[in-house]
Amino acid sequence: MKNIIASLLIFATLVTKAQSVKEKIADKRFADLEFVSASEMYEELSRSKHPKIKYYVRAGESNLNMGDYRKAQVYYDKAYTNTGMTDQDLYNYYQVLKYNSNYPKASEVFSKINDNQYKLIRDNINRKKLVVEELKKDSSNYSLKKLSINSDDNDFCPYVVNNEMYFLSSRRNTSVTGRKYGWDDSYYLDVYKGYIEGTDVKNEHAVKEGLKTKVHEGPICFTKDGMVQFITRNNFIKNKYQKSKDGRVNLKIFSRKKEGENWGDWMEFSYNSDDYSCGHPAISSDGKTLYFVSDMPGTLGLTDVWVTRFENNSWTKPENLGQSVNSEGREMFPQLFEDEILFYSSDGKIGIGGLDVFYTVPAEDSYFEAQNLGYPVNSQFDDFGFYAKTTTTGYLTSNRGTTKDDIYSFVAKRPIISSAINLIVKDNLSKEIIADATVVLIDETGKPVYEAKSDSKGEIKLNVIPGKDYKIKANKQGYKESVGVIKEAELTLLANDKKEVLVEKKIIGLLGLIADADDLSPIEGVKITITDGFNKNDFLTFTTDKEGDFRHIYKDKKVGDDLSYIIKLEKDGYLTKIVPVDITIKKEGYVLLHDYLNTKMYKIKLGADIGKVVDLQPIYFDLGKATVRPDAKIELDKIVQLLTQNPSITIELSSHSDCRGGAAGNLALSDKRAKASAGYVMSKGVSGARIYGKGYGESKLINDCKCEGTVVVPCSEEQHAQNRRTEFKIVKIKP
Repeated sequence: MKNIIASLLIFATLVTKAQSVKEKIADKRFADLEFVSASEMYEELSRSKHPKIKYYVRAGESNLNMGDYRKAQVYYDKAYTNTGMTDQDLYNYYQVLKYNSNYPKASEVFSKINDNQYKLIRDNINRKKLVVEELKKDSSNYSLKKLSINSDDNDFCPYVVNNEMYFLSSRRNTSVTGRKYGWDDSYYLDVYKGYIEGTDVKNEHAVKEGLKTKVHEGPICFTKDGMVQFITRNNFIKNKYQKSKDGRVNLKIFSRKKEGENWGDWMEFSYNSDDYSCGHPAISSDGKTLYFVSDMPGTLGLTDVWVTRFENNSWTKPENLGQSVNSEGREMFPQLFEDEILFYSSDGKIGIGGLDVFYTVPAEDSYFEAQNLGYPVNSQFDDFGFYAKTTTTGYLTSNRGTTKDDIYSFVAKRPIISSAINLIVKDNLSKEIIADATVVLIDETGKPVYEAKSDSKGEIKLNVIPGKDYKIKANKQGYKESVGVIKEAELTLLANDKKEVLVEKKIIGLLGLIADADDLSPIEGVKITITDGFNKNDFLTFTTDKEGDFRHIYKDKKVGDDLSYIIKLEKDGYLTKIVPVDITIKKEGYVLLHDYLNTKMYKIKLGADIGKVVDLQPIYFDLGKATVRPDAKIELDKIVQLLTQNPSITIELSSHSDCRGGAAGNLALSDKRAKASAGYVMSKGVSGARIYGKGYGESKLINDCKCEGTVVVPCSEEQHAQNRRTEFKIVKIKP
């Protein structure tokens, strides 16, 4: 029995030692990113009598990295029933569930994560169900076509130069060693090139010219002139992998310049490091702005998009694009369109599947909140490597329907993006162009997102996100702040047209509108002479425009100042009008002259009462007398002035009475009063041939207040007063 027990113990020890050796080998393969071999070994270890949770987790992670999400879930499901999964393990499990569209389970798994690093993703999961349907609503805008250049292996990350498409492929390349990559048992990536024919690409072949090594090549990009090339490569220097402190082989960016017909040597990006990755370059057309992906210190999630600029012959310190672009997940494969729109993929922001394509544009000192391109650009699988050729055509990479990546072309019925709007700043009254005005773009939350100044033509280009409403504020020294709104419906239009932004000068000025007294139509060509009431000097002279208005901007007036003017209005065919006015400036802007006095003008025509032109007050006499009183002289002086200013007219000064008293007496008294008034006017230098007085007594009542003989009409004192009047009617017009 003892021998049996001893032999069993020896057997158990041998099994344990064998298992320990296999585990170490599996761990080594896993650390070296040889996931095909590692997955097989961990799967075998997981079938042992007392498997560790580590075996399930590593088997799941290996299959996740190889893109076999169904198989990965099998092992993560087993690990989840136990305890001991780290936050990173749970996050990977969540990713697998998301790839497999198991959103309820994904939400449950994510709720177990304690690390605050994943808080934003947790919030995104809770909102995801509501958003997915919204992202699918515009699916009819796109049509997708799988390109014929796709192979049975991975083909991805298209990049177009002229009519040629560069892309990456893990297909067997007989011109090199044919070595396979332990990550997923595929061949190492090489750069290929094909020729665009319509919506397809044909005649693809591997690119030589220094683009083939023993390790992965790409993604790749070029400056617009094709003279500078950037590429991502494994950290493989002098035929040897360079590893980080924790044993990883990271990615690095290299660039080279074309020298004549040949390419120069590859140069390392100055911010490469053995301890973190830099890859997936996207270069601006002038080669001075580089976007790339990295997990360098300062990264918000697993990998982020960063930007650096070439200044003073070197690259500036990389800047993280911030939370509006990056997340706690992975941001990858940035691509620029027309130097303004940045496309990239993320699995940390709200999306439909794994990696979803997003885009953003620069704001003032940050970036707009990234927008999901929706379905069918995005699917429940990985969608990335998006390249916009125009606003309605381009290419993308997806592993939808298969575990391998393929390249698709797309055509959109309408522009997928409209990144900029054109504005022109003008004076709201003169419509003059305003240069150097500051315009601020404000999003729907009230946050200022972009600020720029108008150029010498008053024009300005602002980046926007389609599908949003915006508020714009414009201001410049000497002008009031102008506030306007740009509605979503305007955005496509304003990509090709210009929206006027009108600003009002912060001024103190005088504005008057001259109109015809009969029909209130504006009168063009009226001469306005404004005399300063304080020193009697001619102050200003204007002529009204077709709108009947005139305006003047003061250089030396301020709020609280007093204005005292004599305003003279004259135009052929109209009675010249001279009116005094006193105004206190109460606020900035234009003082509206027509708010303070009657600026209507009367046509010169027979029968017109010129007393209305000068706003004549009633002329009073003492009871039973015909002597012109001092207060009456003030009013009659207005008639003197009007006749002096209008030498072509002759008037009848008529005096009328009410019905009370005898008719004969009323007639005689009114006649005396009319002649006395006319005599006063003549005493001021007006020719007797141009004015005469005549009394009408009660013969021309303007209402029914008759009271002669037995006829007695009950009338109020106000009604009787209407009949006691003096009129100054034009009876002759000299040609």
